[in-house]
Amino acid sequence: MVTWIIRVVLAAGAVIVLITALGSRAPAAEQPATVAAVPPTDVPEPTPTVAPTPRPTATTEAFVERIVSRISRETPAAYPTSTPRPDGQGFVSAVDFGYLPSMIRIRVGQSVAWQNGGRELHDVTGEDDWHSGPIEPGGEYRHTFGFEGSFTYRCSVHPDMRGTVLVSP
Repeated sequence: MVTWIIRVVLAAGAVIVLITALGSRAPAAEQPATVAAVPPTDVPEPTPTVAPTPRPTATTEAFVERIVSRISRETPAAYPTSTPRPDGQGFVSAVDFGYLPSMIRIRVGQSVAWQNGGRELHDVTGEDDWHSGPIEPGGEYRHTFGFEGSFTYRCSVHPDMRGTVLVSP
């Protein structure tokens, strides 16, 4: 019963709003009959006037536009470079998440030194069971290769870091 009362009150309110909206509209004015106007021949036509162009005004302070580039504010990190090593020794740098270079060529009996030049802990684990153990940042590990072949290695801490040592006679 209460729902019907609410429905009737809402319907009555909607009708009142509709009547009020329609009643507040202005009545349409009747349109007079159209009469063609004949312009007078003795009145001169007005000439259009052009507004003057505004001129710049001097300011009290000199305006200096400063261009700041994001590139000039950021200093790129140093790219690792290799230090000259004695003949007979290869060098690989473990920098952040990759070995540089990822492939190195040496001869039988030569050594390869891996240096951790990054900020993370790395190691060198060969596929044929040789392992450096953890290499702290700045630390170094050396391994001598006694016979020819292709030796792949990886970082067990970061499995995506991979490299190869090619040993020729």
